Amino acid sequence: MMKILLRKMTPCEFENFCACSAKAYAADLQNDEGISEQEALAQALQELKSELPQGADTPGHCLMMVVNRQSGDVVGFLWYLYEFTEGVKQVFLSDILIYETERRKGFATAALAEMERLAGRDGCKESIVYVWKHNPQGIRLYTKAGYRPLRELDGGIYLKKVLY
Repeated sequence: MMKILLRKMTPCEFENFCACSAKAYAADLQNDEGISEQEALAQALQELKSELPQGADTPGHCLMMVVNRQSGDVVGFLWYLYEFTEGVKQVFLSDILIYETERRKGFATAALAEMERLAGRDGCKESIVYVWKHNPQGIRLYTKAGYRPLRELDGGIYLKKVLY
């Protein structure tokens, strides 16, 4: 049995997600673009607001809490969306975060597998993720899960996995 389940975020959880996601993204922007902490956080919050104008209810976006099936505790969050590229329906992983105290227990791998399962059920043929080059843990996670390089940019890499 899968060790996690994904459930939709509540409005309160969405606010916490925004704060955590923006903080993590701002750190990535600082690292990649060499901008100040304030500039990075402002840019991260603006992009989140732009991407998710209706919050957790923004059409086409899946904002999920990762729940430990055994304990019922929330261990992190996952944000993905469906899109079409060259006529192929894909799932794009926008963000995944497992809380610090719950890391290295297999929750990220399980959440990724569940997202892929749901996306495949919904007709997606591929899964795409962008990972920063300064994130070796993320690169290892996705590579171990079967993702392969699709396109490399200065700051990161798009990885792809074919779903069956």
